[in-house]
Amino acid sequence: MTHYLLEVTLSLLAGGMIGLMYFSGLWRTVQRLTVSARPYRLVAVSFVGRLILALGGFYLLMDGSWERLAAALGGFILVRAIMVKVLGRVPALPLKGAAAWK
Repeated sequence: MTHYLLEVTLSLLAGGMIGLMYFSGLWRTVQRLTVSARPYRLVAVSFVGRLILALGGFYLLMDGSWERLAAALGGFILVRAIMVKVLGRVPALPLKGAAAWK
Protein backbone atom coordinates (compact mmCIF):
# COMPACT_ATOMS: atom_id res chain seq x y z
CA MET A 1 0.00 0.00 0.00
CA THR A 2 2.76 2.47 0.84
CA HIS A 3 4.57 1.63 -2.41
CA TYR A 4 1.41 2.45 -4.36
CA LEU A 5 0.90 5.71 -2.44
CA LEU A 6 4.52 6.73 -3.04
CA GLU A 7 4.17 5.94 -6.75
CA VAL A 8 1.04 8.08 -7.09
CA THR A 9 2.55 10.93 -5.05
CA LEU A 10 5.68 10.97 -7.20
CA SER A 11 3.49 10.98 -10.31
CA LEU A 12 1.58 13.95 -8.93
CA LEU A 13 4.83 15.84 -8.32
CA ALA A 14 6.23 14.91 -11.73
CA GLY A 15 3.01 16.06 -13.39
CA GLY A 16 3.38 19.31 -11.50
CA MET A 17 6.89 19.71 -12.87
CA ILE A 18 5.62 19.07 -16.41
CA GLY A 19 2.91 21.67 -15.81
CA LEU A 20 5.43 24.16 -14.45
CA MET A 21 7.60 23.82 -17.55
CA TYR A 22 4.58 23.92 -19.90
CA PHE A 23 2.90 26.98 -18.39
CA SER A 24 6.18 28.83 -17.80
CA GLY A 25 6.94 28.35 -21.48
CA LEU A 26 3.49 29.61 -22.39
CA TRP A 27 3.92 32.67 -20.16
CA ARG A 28 7.30 33.48 -21.69
CA THR A 29 5.90 33.06 -25.19
CA VAL A 30 3.03 35.45 -24.54
CA GLN A 31 5.41 38.02 -23.05
CA ARG A 32 7.71 37.85 -26.09
CA LEU A 33 4.94 38.14 -28.70
CA THR A 34 4.98 41.93 -28.79
CA VAL A 35 8.70 42.20 -29.53
CA SER A 36 9.04 39.21 -31.83
CA ALA A 37 9.85 39.82 -35.49
CA ARG A 38 7.89 36.68 -36.44
CA PRO A 39 5.14 36.12 -33.86
CA TYR A 40 3.44 33.33 -35.86
CA ARG A 41 6.65 31.32 -35.90
CA LEU A 42 7.18 31.95 -32.19
CA VAL A 43 3.68 30.73 -31.36
CA ALA A 44 3.96 27.65 -33.59
CA VAL A 45 7.40 26.59 -32.37
CA SER A 46 6.48 27.21 -28.75
CA PHE A 47 3.27 25.23 -29.08
CA VAL A 48 4.94 22.25 -30.74
CA GLY A 49 7.77 22.25 -28.19
CA ARG A 50 5.41 22.45 -25.21
CA LEU A 51 3.16 19.77 -26.72
CA ILE A 52 6.07 17.38 -27.23
CA LEU A 53 7.29 18.06 -23.69
CA ALA A 54 3.88 17.49 -22.11
CA LEU A 55 2.75 14.47 -24.12
CA GLY A 56 6.17 12.83 -24.01
CA GLY A 57 6.46 13.45 -20.28
CA PHE A 58 3.00 12.03 -19.59
CA TYR A 59 3.67 9.01 -21.80
CA LEU A 60 6.94 8.19 -20.05
CA LEU A 61 5.46 8.87 -16.64
CA MET A 62 2.36 6.76 -17.25
CA ASP A 63 4.25 3.53 -17.96
CA GLY A 64 0.97 1.70 -18.65
CA SER A 65 -0.77 2.73 -15.43
CA TRP A 66 -3.84 4.95 -15.70
CA GLU A 67 -3.57 5.82 -11.99
CA ARG A 68 -0.16 7.38 -12.54
CA LEU A 69 -1.47 9.29 -15.54
CA ALA A 70 -4.45 10.58 -13.54
CA ALA A 71 -2.17 11.74 -10.72
CA ALA A 72 0.17 13.44 -13.18
CA LEU A 73 -2.71 15.24 -14.87
CA GLY A 74 -3.92 16.32 -11.44
CA GLY A 75 -0.50 17.82 -10.69
CA PHE A 76 -0.49 19.50 -14.10
CA ILE A 77 -3.89 21.13 -13.50
CA LEU A 78 -2.95 22.06 -9.93
CA VAL A 79 0.14 23.93 -11.15
CA ARG A 80 -2.01 25.77 -13.70
CA ALA A 81 -4.38 26.93 -10.96
CA ILE A 82 -1.48 28.05 -8.76
CA MET A 83 0.20 29.95 -11.60
CA VAL A 84 -3.04 31.77 -12.44
CA LYS A 85 -3.34 32.81 -8.78
CA VAL A 86 0.31 33.87 -8.47
CA LEU A 87 0.72 35.62 -11.81
CA GLY A 88 -2.80 37.01 -11.75
CA ARG A 89 -5.06 37.77 -14.60
CA VAL A 90 -3.94 40.62 -16.80
CA PRO A 91 -6.81 42.97 -17.63
CA ALA A 92 -7.61 43.10 -21.32
CA LEU A 93 -6.71 46.32 -23.07
CA PRO A 94 -9.53 48.02 -24.96
CA LEU A 95 -9.29 47.59 -28.68
CA LYS A 96 -8.52 50.73 -30.63
CA GLY A 97 -11.63 51.96 -32.39
CA ALA A 98 -13.86 49.33 -30.80
CA ALA A 99 -17.42 50.33 -30.08
CA ALA A 100 -18.40 50.68 -26.43
CA TRP A 101 -21.52 48.61 -25.79
CA LYS A 102 -22.92 50.31 -22.72
